[in-house]
Amino acid sequence: MRAGVFERPGTITMREVDDPSCGAGDLVIDVAQCGVCGTDRSIFRGEYVVARPVILGHEYTGTVTDVGSSVTGFDVGDRVVVDPNVVDDVCFYCRRGQSHLCTGLSALGVDRNGGFAERSAVPARYAHKIPDGLSFADAVLIEPLACCIRGIDQANVTTGDVVVICGAGPIGCLLMQLARMNGAATVVAVEPSPSRHDGAVRAGADVVCTPREVADVLRGVRGSVGADVVIEASGSMASAATSFDLVRRGGTVLLFGVYPQDQTMPVSPFRINEDELRVVGSLNNPSTHSRALELMTSGRLALGDVVSHRLPLDELTSAMSLDNFANPGKIVIDLLAG
Repeated sequence: MRAGVFERPGTITMREVDDPSCGAGDLVIDVAQCGVCGTDRSIFRGEYVVARPVILGHEYTGTVTDVGSSVTGFDVGDRVVVDPNVVDDVCFYCRRGQSHLCTGLSALGVDRNGGFAERSAVPARYAHKIPDGLSFADAVLIEPLACCIRGIDQANVTTGDVVVICGAGPIGCLLMQLARMNGAATVVAVEPSPSRHDGAVRAGADVVCTPREVADVLRGVRGSVGADVVIEASGSMASAATSFDLVRRGGTVLLFGVYPQDQTMPVSPFRINEDELRVVGSLNNPSTHSRALELMTSGRLALGDVVSHRLPLDELTSAMSLDNFANPGKIVIDLLAG
């Protein structure tokens, strides 16, 4: 089969590799579509270190072509979406009900071969059937949506909140919609790129502004109080630091973006204590895939602005840099194209 193999930072090689074998508890799927995530780009740049060579891609869907001997509930021909986070079930965190923090986590498309290939072997327990009527084109967004649901849970957005979301890319726009669904009274989107402002409005932002404007905008909304929740979704270290300037006393800062592993920033412990700030992260998507499928099937999400480009597998390397695209949103590798 043909696959994009990550060899070293800056290099993905398109080549023929062996088809995956189907273990007793596995499914083999023909990959239909696989989204390109900020984590993929971070790995490609060498900012997030993984064992290699490996086939990246963890946001993927496909059709079952082989079913392991011990698998029940799946048949050849089923359409599925993949939860990539394979856990060991025996570590301290798994046994505490925090499997997403598993010390033996082995993620598809990160630690083991994933979806930037014509076929992929997936443990059956991490596959979810795609409901009839939901296309591959929409289902490829289930994994990032599941991550966003986890983020909103962590942020604890509640009715009447003023929420600032930094970054109006595909993830930021999903977070805006979810914040609205959770009852946010005002959503302020912070985005330096003017080309993304209209999409943020369509996603539910009441106000869209640049990082330089946000302090004044927030004062107009809330006076000197600040936001109830600030969600940093851009992955910018500068934006992460600024988030603490925007949140009110007793508020929440959610650091949701993908940040370089080797970078730090100054934070005042005094202010966190004195203002009783809640500072949280959000790692992957523990038990949120089913909720994401239910929500997407409901039709309540506006998905028209999320995916901007669908590319064949051979253009995977190009997809690793947003500089190659005009007004990029989510970029999807479409193995059904052509």
